[in-house]
Amino acid sequence: MSQIKLTATGDVLLHSRVYDISKKDGKYDFRDKMAPAKKLLQDGDISVVNLESIVAGEELGLISFPEFNNPVELAENLKEFGTDIVTNANNHSLDLGEEGVLKSIENLERIGLPYVGSHKSKEDQQKFRIIEKEGIKVAILSYTAVTLGKNPPKNKPYLLNRIVAGSTKEVRRDIERLKKVESPDVVIVAAHFGREYALNPPASQVDIATSLSDAGADIVLGHHPHVLQPAQWILNSRGKKTFVIYSLGNFYSGQKGLYRQIGGVLSLNISKDENGKVTINQPEMDLTFVDANRKNNYQMHLLSDYIAKNPYIETDHDKFDSLEVYSELTERLTQWMPEFKLK
Repeated sequence: MSQIKLTATGDVLLHSRVYDISKKDGKYDFRDKMAPAKKLLQDGDISVVNLESIVAGEELGLISFPEFNNPVELAENLKEFGTDIVTNANNHSLDLGEEGVLKSIENLERIGLPYVGSHKSKEDQQKFRIIEKEGIKVAILSYTAVTLGKNPPKNKPYLLNRIVAGSTKEVRRDIERLKKVESPDVVIVAAHFGREYALNPPASQVDIATSLSDAGADIVLGHHPHVLQPAQWILNSRGKKTFVIYSLGNFYSGQKGLYRQIGGVLSLNISKDENGKVTINQPEMDLTFVDANRKNNYQMHLLSDYIAKNPYIETDHDKFDSLEVYSELTERLTQWMPEFKLK
């Protein structure tokens, strides 16, 4: 029996109000602000982070909302914290067009941080991202169902993996080829989908997740809503179960609003027995909270630590009872999966 721990986070998307106060001696540094993330990411045998902004850096000019280009140092910090791969297919992938995509990828390659979802060439897109630990082969794919009109040129679809009009046929083809070429034990699909700020997934999002399960995804990691959404086991037409978390929320950003400031690190146990049977279980999440104001330095905390010291959570919009917030999160996120443990 072999066993590994997968960890995954939601969106990393920095606004200027975060990076403007993070420059020291000519370099940006987010390690102190994101300090709790280090242990959480390093605890995983495989750690996946959703990098929602390109990191083309100052060379192309940093920008912030409604379009984003973040400092290269952000990716360097994530790499240092133990991130194994970033997913980069989202509605901000093409904020600076093809030039931004290529410069961001150039920077990721220079620092040795693998990526998937937005690519520099057809050959790069065709190359599967496989991470093998303890004899367990894990494949990571990434697609966006949301582009907000920022689509790649028709002759360069490799710049952004897409789910168009809810159709997962391209994902199905990729998974079929993946299984034929690589024979992975586990297929992870990161899906940028759903409705922003919806606390529960709409039917259209559930439909896509169901199709991804039927296409062969063993794990679906959801992004885009910027808030945490529930987890669920989907039983598909092939008789297989897929673990789905509809949204991993914001992990580190400058967004303001109670549930926009709460994120977390998902962990799953993946085991493989002597006969090659793979089991995915023990879903857990370490909740995090970003104190999103300049005075408090946009500091990330473990939510449990923050609640222990603060009976109320104060945001720009109101003051909330900490235990009531934790209770609501627990009830909502576990509504379809009672065994999902929140910490």
